[in-house]
Amino acid sequence: MTVARVIARFVVVALLGASLLPLANWIPSERSSPWYSAVLGEWVFGTIVVTAVAAGLGWASIRSTGLWREGVLSRLLGRFDPARPVALATVAVGAAALYLGVAVAVFERRPLLVDEIVLLFQARTYAAGQLSLPVDADPAFRSMLHLIEYRGRWFGHFPPGWPLLLMLGELREAAWIVGPLAGGVAVWAWGLVLRRAESRPPVRSGALLLLALAPFPAFMAGSALNHAGTLMWLLLALAGWLRVLERPSLAVALGSGLALGMAAITRPADAVAFGVPALAWVAIWWRATRAHGPLGAACLGAAIPIVGMLVVNAQTTGSAFTLGYEFLWGPNVRLGFHPAPYGPDHTVVRGIELLSLNLLRLNRYLFEAPVPGLLPAAIALLLATRLNAVNRYLLAAGGALLLTYFAYWHDGFFLGPRFAYPLVPVIALWTARFPRALGRFGEGPRRAAAYWVGLAALGAVAIGIPVRAGQNATIQPAMRFDADRAAAAAGIDNAIVFVRETWGAQLLARLWALGVGRPAAERYYRSIDSCRLDRALAEAEASPGESIEARLDPLLADSSRLVASPFSPDTSERFLPGSTYSARCRDRVSDDRAGTALLAPTLLSRRADLLFARDLHERNAKLILALPEKRSYLLARGPADSVPTFRLLSRDSMLGSSR
Repeated sequence: MTVARVIARFVVVALLGASLLPLANWIPSERSSPWYSAVLGEWVFGTIVVTAVAAGLGWASIRSTGLWREGVLSRLLGRFDPARPVALATVAVGAAALYLGVAVAVFERRPLLVDEIVLLFQARTYAAGQLSLPVDADPAFRSMLHLIEYRGRWFGHFPPGWPLLLMLGELREAAWIVGPLAGGVAVWAWGLVLRRAESRPPVRSGALLLLALAPFPAFMAGSALNHAGTLMWLLLALAGWLRVLERPSLAVALGSGLALGMAAITRPADAVAFGVPALAWVAIWWRATRAHGPLGAACLGAAIPIVGMLVVNAQTTGSAFTLGYEFLWGPNVRLGFHPAPYGPDHTVVRGIELLSLNLLRLNRYLFEAPVPGLLPAAIALLLATRLNAVNRYLLAAGGALLLTYFAYWHDGFFLGPRFAYPLVPVIALWTARFPRALGRFGEGPRRAAAYWVGLAALGAVAIGIPVRAGQNATIQPAMRFDADRAAAAAGIDNAIVFVRETWGAQLLARLWALGVGRPAAERYYRSIDSCRLDRALAEAEASPGESIEARLDPLLADSSRLVASPFSPDTSERFLPGSTYSARCRDRVSDDRAGTALLAPTLLSRRADLLFARDLHERNAKLILALPEKRSYLLARGPADSVPTFRLLSRDSMLGSSR
């Protein structure tokens, strides 16, 4: 055995161990997996049962022809062989239909994460023929976490690739279909890759179906997040390049480069992880062939969207080479081990913690089976002998992706470990190879492995997937609020609707409006008693000429003594033990307890006659006086309300209020 193979197997074992052990629970930090004990019990029990039953069936099938009919499974899988264009198209269309069903039945065609809302905001801006919109006179009323206010304009911080695709759906007021369609195209592109990555039809078919039907990619594709689009572009780029290797074509090379460029302006980090091994592969190929034409066409294709992004950057952030991410969050948003834009410093230990946490979650969320989801793929990898160039590339790109997010400070969990999403096709392929890998030990182990996969899938379909679908159908209830529909049902028109968010959300918006950058605002918010912060902000708003930092920095001295608010449901608010709240601060806590709503979903309102704004109490008079023809309403949840309700406000009381 070569040194390279020993190292490769060591890496596989290490990653498998990281995916099974709760390293995040052993490393002191703010991240953990409190569900680990329960899931470990399910895995141990499920693995014992599935393995015992599968081994028994494998052994019995050797002695009884009734339990195994050779060729039946292969013929069944052969119907979905991606080498057959009709079969591949059928699976891809079926996958897109499944993802559309998820978008409707599970997510109600609503964005559930602020990232999705801002992506859709960008898409609507582009659909209106603009890159940014005029900012409000007082941005505190409608500012949001991922929105940038700069030079009198308002725009999202995401690269333009995914908003451009969402724009196509937005033109028909149906942006929610774009993610499912991108997921379907990704499945189709994966089938094209499998034609060259795997020679055995049953394995090809299994790898295709696993990507198409696995719950984690289905839920991700049903959302408005940019991960499905990124995977689509990466797989299209790879499929195109594999075609160029077989039969050089300038058009296909141009399309392959264009797809990689689109991935780069959708999720740059993912594109770099897959692009660097691709560049090495291309360099080796070019050195052997000196085929200048396809190489130049691919470079031109990649340059087109990247140059477009540079133009967008120049028109928004003011610098072609400054992405919205970095403009909003500062240079520490980049990869590397350094202080994070907010939260703890990103160190090597924290990188190991987040890497392990992502793999642990992938084990759980990928297939929702009663066994660890990465186990069969890892076993197949450990038993692998020779790999062709396509498989070496896929593994290199997967490794580069893990290294990329090992060096990234943020934990992006939502619907699963979404930063690990591009790994799913690779894991699907090696999972499909699991039965054949065990076949080297005899016919019995091969059959047992096939039964093992089937039983695990049965457990996922019967229990795991329905449970997860039910959970995902109820998450983020406040984000599912349809403001336009609720206003129409309440008979509200031509109005200002003040949305009562938590006190903490109001404090952050006021910090941003005073020109405090997002990282500094997060630090102040998390490191200063909320009542003292409220008072300091009121003083700064009354005397705008004085440095806000000069007012706030002395208050950081007590940060080590702070605790989560013992009074408000919003425990992100901070309290200094022994301090006394003013009447104003007690009112804000009472508001929190009475019930709040979220401003974010209202950002996507299509009602031109309604202005949704954050409730800023006495500051509301600005909007009321500026729009005297509109009535005023308060949107908040009452103690017994499951959804926010509208309450008509008295104009006189609002203008005269000092709260």
